[in-house]
Amino acid sequence: MKQILVYGFSNNPGGIETYLLNLLTLLKGQIQFDFVSDFGDVAHRDILENAGSRIYFIPPKGKGLWAHLKAFRKILKEHQEYEYIYFNILDAGAALTQLVPFFMGRKVITHSHNGGTDKPRLHKICKPLLKITKGKKAACSALAAKYMFGNTKNVTIIPNAIDANKFTFDKEARKAKRAELGVDDKQCVICHIGRLTYQKNPFGMLDIFKTVLQKLPDAVLVSIGTGDIDDEVKEYAKKSDIYENTLFLGKRNDIPELLSAADVFFLPSFYEGLPIVAIEAQAAGLHLVLSDTITKETDITGNIKFLSLDEDKETWAESLIEAAGKEREISVMHRISEAEYNTSCAEKTTKKLIELFGGVTGRNI
Repeated sequence: MKQILVYGFSNNPGGIETYLLNLLTLLKGQIQFDFVSDFGDVAHRDILENAGSRIYFIPPKGKGLWAHLKAFRKILKEHQEYEYIYFNILDAGAALTQLVPFFMGRKVITHSHNGGTDKPRLHKICKPLLKITKGKKAACSALAAKYMFGNTKNVTIIPNAIDANKFTFDKEARKAKRAELGVDDKQCVICHIGRLTYQKNPFGMLDIFKTVLQKLPDAVLVSIGTGDIDDEVKEYAKKSDIYENTLFLGKRNDIPELLSAADVFFLPSFYEGLPIVAIEAQAAGLHLVLSDTITKETDITGNIKFLSLDEDKETWAESLIEAAGKEREISVMHRISEAEYNTSCAEKTTKKLIELFGGVTGRNI
């Protein structure tokens, strides 16, 4: 079985991590995925290890670029079985790490998962290095392809497929989860899933929610995820007098149940590649209100309203309340499957991935 070494799995259970977990399912028995991470640990470590994946750790670039590159080189030198090194990246800063396998004669695959960055200077400086390492290119959307590579030429667009059936609306789960959260009597439960970091626009999210509360005082915002500005965001909610109506749930492993419990999904990000959480929310039958910085490729069901971040908070608030009041659409699974976003019906995506990895024949060592 061919073995692929994957770079880009962090300690945060975010979009890239979800995509890579689904990749294990899609190509199970055909390709073995092992992982190298420059974080102290990885999210879902138990799942990866139970799938038979090996996990290697190297120092982060912030602790010293030379130590980072040297440790990576050592791993590749000791493991000649990795012909392809598969980089799943948010910005071009990872191109520095790509130089190691490139100069060692390995094949580099670059997969873009973002449409912007909060490290624009680093991205601009390192972007030319992507041309040096060459190799195959992939992206989660046309927007992510243009952001990372300048265009979509010779870029394989890989849908961020999910196990869509897992997110099917469950009436009993909704009842139980709303009771658990203490929101069973609320008519507007707004769900946001994303890291509490600049990219996700958490302060803007709270400002909009404050306007929602002026119109609907018993509304609730459920925020799922952690990030590097957790404390600042929570303090801002307190100063804005909306903390009592905001549930900061942190990392969760019950996302399907939480989506069943919600009335609307909210994502006012400054930039995204193609957010997997938006696909999951659509699979749950929810209506969504997203910023128009998010690619329109996200809209699979027709249940998304895109708004400019320049729109006033009144418009955002009214759109959220309106979307929350709409009847949940249950019969969406066929559209998600037809668009290749369901892992159980992703034949074209599977074929694309196998071609990306050069087939399934293992390297002879």
